[in-house]
Amino acid sequence: MYKVFFKENSFLLTDDQNLLKEGNIHFIHQDFMATRQFIIRQLNSSIPFQAVMFSPDVEELLSIFKSCFTYVKAAGGCVIQEGKVLLIKRLGMYDLPKGHQETGETIEQCAIREVEEECGLHQLQITAPLSTTLHIYEREDNWFLKKTYWFRMHTVPHQSLTPQTEEDIEAAFWFPLCQLSDLSEQTYPSLREVFQKLQTEKAF
Repeated sequence: MYKVFFKENSFLLTDDQNLLKEGNIHFIHQDFMATRQFIIRQLNSSIPFQAVMFSPDVEELLSIFKSCFTYVKAAGGCVIQEGKVLLIKRLGMYDLPKGHQETGETIEQCAIREVEEECGLHQLQITAPLSTTLHIYEREDNWFLKKTYWFRMHTVPHQSLTPQTEEDIEAAFWFPLCQLSDLSEQTYPSLREVFQKLQTEKAF
């Protein structure tokens, strides 16, 4: 199963027929072109949707889905320290530091570099993978599908935070982990599930 976010909308790609009871739009994959047309039609619709797309081969369905977009990878960090998580505020929205993978670097190297650049931290160490998210965005009349890899991280305490203002980051700060749900309406839908996972997992 794969969940792909588009603004406040979502596509759920699944091989479980029971999930066709979820969402407000349902689609059963039969052929390549019909599936592509459905995806494009939903992206251009002004009506909010939670679309469930079914195929007995969910990996094939994902491959068709990806063919509609320029596919890019990114990585970011969930840095935990003394019961708090490192957040940034960019363009009025609360977010986790992240960015696109550059040529020649591993996804783990990308995650560490982006947190360092966006927040000014040093001596970061990945402790465990956390989750991945998929979301769609449009830029200069092109559609992109971004897969972001999230990692738990640790760093030495008492470092100054320096937001990367040239990337439109207004602030970098530590926020109580137990209060993350309070920000759910001021962050992106794809991040709400990451926030929830951070709060529910035991090992901080």
